[in-house]
Amino acid sequence: MEQDKWLYHNALKWKGEKKADLRMLESGQEIEVATPPEFGGHEGIISPQDLFVASANACFMTTLLGTVKNMGVELVSYESEAEGILETVDNLKIFTKIIIKPRIKAKETEDKIRLILNHAEKRCLVVNSMKTQVTVEPEIESV
Repeated sequence: MEQDKWLYHNALKWKGEKKADLRMLESGQEIEVATPPEFGGHEGIISPQDLFVASANACFMTTLLGTVKNMGVELVSYESEAEGILETVDNLKIFTKIIIKPRIKAKETEDKIRLILNHAEKRCLVVNSMKTQVTVEPEIESV
């Protein structure tokens, strides 16, 4: 029987001001996080807003990589940028949109790569868990 529930654990330790260390309990990896400068926080430290947009970007990539492998497509390269648009709506600050811009090179037709992109868009679990509209604007190169 396939598992239908997974747990992900992390912990925060406040360091003073608007900063903390964020540790992933399973891997032990740690990063410093803080309120972003535009909200009275710190320059040069990863913010929750950065992590939110990065989560969509990273999940889309890993979903796409799984689809590429399952379809037997040879990927030459993959890079992407993601941009999150944070706005005030009804007196609340929310991300209204995330745009993921992958640059893909593969030994396959552009049509097949677009099919893989569409599949990844539908199956990306982090994106599916967000209220935010997420769009993908790919650059594709068949080689």
